Formats: sequence, structure tokens, C-alpha cells
Amino acid sequence: MVATVAASPAARDATGRVVGRVRLAAVKSSRPLAIAYASRTLTAPGTPDLEIRNVVIYLDDVPATTVPPRQHEMRQQNELFVPHVLPIARGASVAFPNADPYFHNVFSLSRASRFDLGRYPRGESRVRTFTRPGLVKVFCHLHSEMSAVILVLDHPWFTKPDDDGTFVIEGVPAGSRTVTAWHERIGEARTRVDVPAGGEVAVEFVLPVVES
Repeated sequence: MVATVAASPAARDATGRVVGRVRLAAVKSSRPLAIAYASRTLTAPGTPDLEIRNVVIYLDDVPATTVPPRQHEMRQQNELFVPHVLPIARGASVAFPNADPYFHNVFSLSRASRFDLGRYPRGESRVRTFTRPGLVKVFCHLHSEMSAVILVLDHPWFTKPDDDGTFVIEGVPAGSRTVTAWHERIGEARTRVDVPAGGEVAVEFVLPVVES
């Protein structure tokens, strides 16, 4: 979901929206690309491409903007963090409920937020507030295969694509803007757009997937 900030009618008149689509495309290569990941990470043919849920779309050149704090959730379920990728605005908090029938632990050594919530059993939850923008990689001391990413942004203009790859970012300040599509293994893809006041601009991202 895109976080929103209340604005006056005059301010709304000076905003537009960015709409678009993200596609994950197969790329044939004799060696791995720096901005691509192996196709074995994708789901089997005929199943929903859940990897699209790990993409975040955001503006890259807007001033820091205060966003009313809200609480998000990242569950520990079936020895996974759900969702795997969570974009939030600076000042938001994240609850980490344990839905598994055994103890979990949540910690991060990331520069943007270093913490350790300790061990706790099923039915309990711990909360962390994120006050600095940046990339926060989350792990569990008890299950080394568990990992997740929290992307803390300094403004409200971000979203995740729907399962069909489409996305909308509302209330974007009009003018020349850089739109970024981010994935933890692919990296970043950027495009420059002109956002019209009271209108919309469409963009498309194609993120490469190296075939086996």
C-alpha cells in the first residue's frame, strides 16, 4: 500500500500520479548478470509468479517528507518471514508475531537499524520502530534459512506491484521525477518521467531473470 499525506486543495492540484507495470523477463546468458538472479528462484510454470511481490517501486529524488506513523506486520510463519519484502515510511513500526509452534527470534545488524528482539514463542509478538531510512535485512538466530528485507523510505511515494505487475503511486509532486524499481537480487532499474499536475504518466520496467 502507498502511504498518504494529507494535502490542501492547492497542493493536490500540483500533484499527479505514476502508473505502470513491472515484468520479469527471461534473459539468456553464458554467465550470471550483475543485476539478474537465477530462474530457479521463480515458481514452477503455471503457478503465480510470486517473485513480483518482492519488487518495490518508489520515487528516488524527492525531499524527505514526514508521514504519519503506522504499524505494519511481518509474520513468522512456516519458518518464513511473511511478507519477505516490506516497504515502509520512516517512523513506522513493524510487529513480528510468531505463528509457528516453536520459538523464533528477530534481529538485524543493518546500519539503518540494528536490533535483537530476543526469543519468543507462538502467539507472542515484538515490535520495532524504524527511525532511519535505508535497507534493513532481518534474520532469525534460531533458523538460519529465514530472512527478510524492510526498505525504509524517507517519503510516502512508494508501492509494491499487484500480482499482475501493475502499480499506481498517487499524489506525486508534479515535475521531473525519477521512478525506481528495486529487487534485492536484481538491483535497481530507474527511469525519468515528467509527472503532469492533475494527470498521470505511465512507465514500464522489465527486470532480467537469467535462464539456466
